[in-house]
Amino acid sequence: MKLYVPSVHEFRFLPDDLTERDQWVLWRWEARGGKPTKVPYQVNGSRASIAEPKTWTSFVDECLEAEKSVKPWARGIVERFADTYVEISPSGTGIKIWARGSLPGNVPGVAVGDGQIELYDHARYFTVTGGAFRGAPREIEDHATDLLPLYERLTGRGGKSWPLQPLEGGRIPYGRQHNTLVSIAGTLRARRVCDEAIEACLQIMNERQCERPGPRQNISRIVRSSRQWDRKA
Repeated sequence: MKLYVPSVHEFRFLPDDLTERDQWVLWRWEARGGKPTKVPYQVNGSRASIAEPKTWTSFVDECLEAEKSVKPWARGIVERFADTYVEISPSGTGIKIWARGSLPGNVPGVAVGDGQIELYDHARYFTVTGGAFRGAPREIEDHATDLLPLYERLTGRGGKSWPLQPLEGGRIPYGRQHNTLVSIAGTLRARRVCDEAIEACLQIMNERQCERPGPRQNISRIVRSSRQWDRKA
């Protein structure tokens, strides 16, 4: 397996939401039981610990010497969290998604398709590569309402279907169209996109991606209602 080795320059593009926190450690590949393992270290060369804040530090840069496609089983999740920071994992075969929210508990790993999904919000450290996935935004967005149903599905407390999984071809299922378009309108509004551009985007999504396209006037209504969020910002 070819391990991902991040470039020094990639770390310059990490979100400020991450780099401003004094919760960083260094890491390096080490062999354990014949398998490569990511081991945390302090800047002084000593081992770091997730349970010892004194072994953490502020963000450290300039200290290193040294066509991805998403599989169908992961596509729905990646698309739903596309407005927050996503990067390539050190293995080069996975991705890591950062989002704001809370979980009832950590999920160490659940097999899905030919891979697995893990969820954590405490008591873990995460290796960071700075290799943003497909030009991911440099912001950490709030996805509290998405994390809970994903947690429930992975832990067996939800239904049999993936609530975040799109239909074939990326189509938005009927029954979730309105909420999806409202969420996208809010994301674009938060980035100061103008009304005309927001409506053009939503109208195209409605026509081409919604399972049952709604009336055009409904899309215009969503855009108008999203203006109240702009006033609150």
